This record gives sequence, structure tokens and C-alpha cells, in this order.
Amino acid sequence: MSKRNGKPKLTPQQRALVKNLIKGMSITDAALKAGYTDKSRVAAGQAGSQALENLRLKMPEVLEKAGLTDEVLTEKYLKPLLRAKETKFFAHEGKVTDHRDVAALGIRSNALDMTFNLKGSYAPKAIEGGGPINIKEVKVQIIRVGLQEQDGSLATSHSITTEAGTAS
Repeated sequence: MSKRNGKPKLTPQQRALVKNLIKGMSITDAALKAGYTDKSRVAAGQAGSQALENLRLKMPEVLEKAGLTDEVLTEKYLKPLLRAKETKFFAHEGKVTDHRDVAALGIRSNALDMTFNLKGSYAPKAIEGGGPINIKEVKVQIIRVGLQEQDGSLATSHSITTEAGTAS
């Protein structure tokens, strides 16, 4: 990714990759069409995955340069979307009899999902044509909740354990 006038700029190859992905192509097909490699489909998938990872790592800088700081994104876009409402209409015998404004859960969920994706909050996904993803540390929380009878009344108990390990 080069810079012009202090703003990050995509290379023609990166731009072609993104355009192909927007059209619905797989990472492998998008990378092949963008000219990343012609060795094999696996090599193209790996090259496309690496290019996307490079773009993902630059995303905070790109957003910042566009004036989309965390504060702006939160105040102008995320908070209003998290308050989104939609109107549900109720009909009987073909006529609308009532309507109610309810939380627009789909819009709210999509807003959070997009935010988490942009911020890199999700674990990497397995990518078509790419190799396995190595996980260096795994943390597991096991929560146990139980009911016990004490002095003729029910009481709850719980325990939490955390383990760390390495997997690949």
C-alpha cells in the first residue's frame, strides 16, 4: 500500500482484488483475476489471503486518515445504529389493525458485526485455498453452575476455571 498526499493508497492489484471480492468471487478467484499468481489455485488463495491480511492490518490507519476515528465512528454511526427501531404492522383479515415500534435487532447486530470486523476483534477465519491457521494460545473458561439444598432452601454455586495451552 503506497501513500499519496499522506493518504494510504491501494495498489492497482489490491484495488482489483477488493473489486473482485465485492463482486462475490472467492478469495482464490479474486486473486487469480487480480494477477497475484498463476502458479496454482492454492498459491493464488494464499497470495490473496496474505494481501487481505496486509489490508486488514492497515485498516485502522486508513480509517483514521479518512477522519473516521474511534470516537467519530462510535458517536456518529455505531450509537445511532444501536438505537435503531423498526415498525411492525399487524393485520387481521387483510387490514392493518395495529403497529408497534420495536428494536431493529438485525440492524443492531449488523452494526456490531461490522464494527468488530473493522477493528479486528474476531479470530481469523479459515480461508479457502489457505493453509491451517495456527493458534499459539488457547484460553478456555469453564463455568459450572449448580443448585444445592442448604437449611431447607436452594442456593446456587458456581466455579470458573481457566486453562492456557498451545495448539496448532
